[in-house]
Amino acid sequence: MIYSYILYFSSVLFASIFGGLAQRFSSKNKKGKVIPNKFYWYFSMLILFFIMGFRSTTVGVDDQNYLLSYNMANNTSIVDYYQVYTTEPAFYLLYRLVYVVFGNFQWVIIISSFITVYCFYKAIAYEIETISLSLAVFIFSCTQYFYYFGIIRMGLAVAIIVVAYRYILENKKKKYIFMVILATLFHYSALFSMILLFIKPDRIKKSTIFKIVLIIPSAFFAVRLFVYPFITSSRYAGYIESSGIIDYKFISALPFLLLFMIYYKGIRKNTNLHFYFILFLIKITTEAFMPIIGIGRMVWYVNLCLAFLLPATVRINRDYLMKFIILSLIIIYCFGYSYYAYFGSSHRGTFMIPYRNIFFEFTD
Repeated sequence: MIYSYILYFSSVLFASIFGGLAQRFSSKNKKGKVIPNKFYWYFSMLILFFIMGFRSTTVGVDDQNYLLSYNMANNTSIVDYYQVYTTEPAFYLLYRLVYVVFGNFQWVIIISSFITVYCFYKAIAYEIETISLSLAVFIFSCTQYFYYFGIIRMGLAVAIIVVAYRYILENKKKKYIFMVILATLFHYSALFSMILLFIKPDRIKKSTIFKIVLIIPSAFFAVRLFVYPFITSSRYAGYIESSGIIDYKFISALPFLLLFMIYYKGIRKNTNLHFYFILFLIKITTEAFMPIIGIGRMVWYVNLCLAFLLPATVRINRDYLMKFIILSLIIIYCFGYSYYAYFGSSHRGTFMIPYRNIFFEFTD
């Protein structure tokens, strides 16, 4: 067990260190935009990709189910396949492509892991002039990276959406809509991200926030009333049979809201950070009204906001003692969250420990 924890901890630590070095030795491209040092940045990315992409199929929480559907996709007709599964079309095509080219399911994990990690890194690098890349990589690694071990389709969809954030910030809505459609081809829940079209980062008003708070539960009720009656698959029975309106677990996010409100004046001055603050409000609202549709996975489409806002609060603060205190609390929170959500006695922990790789494995 100890060796697995050392491996996971070391991967996060070194990915964060090399992320910091990538920022320290950054340069400007031909357009004058600051970009991370490619060697250090890609090396940081490679660490996380290797641990995720070359994992054994026994490590990911849902990998065995994906293996079963992969085998069925490539041994039955498409008609027979879709009588059993509801796999999104792009992911079905990935199954078929991997089978034809490589003939080995492991390549589904390798390809999806590379795309997932690469896209998250691309989204983080976009904010190189606003935040600490080292801290952003650390927060992402501890709180979100491990979630996508086995949650392959959603990992791809979320990764595409976080790259698309920039198109909202740059007011390129057609490109954003295209990216949402692309993400939806990997996971239908990506349609939730259309809500970001209501955000105008350069002029966010209180009315915008109220609209978002109203739209989310209204959309959830619409799905429950007009979509769920047509779903017959037993796989989604748990969602359909859910009851309630408010999940009070969203209260756990309120300390972050308090922190961001304390430094809101600094956040407000930066259009990008203000955009991520709105994403955080969407996160809280989504978590609160999750029982309406019985699933809270949509929150992952906005969760990366923490990897931007938390480092920003450290950078904005001019008091070095407060910087140290906030940074220490962020590190403690990230390690605690990672342990209780993905390791320890959690459900995912039974898959993550011991770690097994196609090149080596720990039997502790």
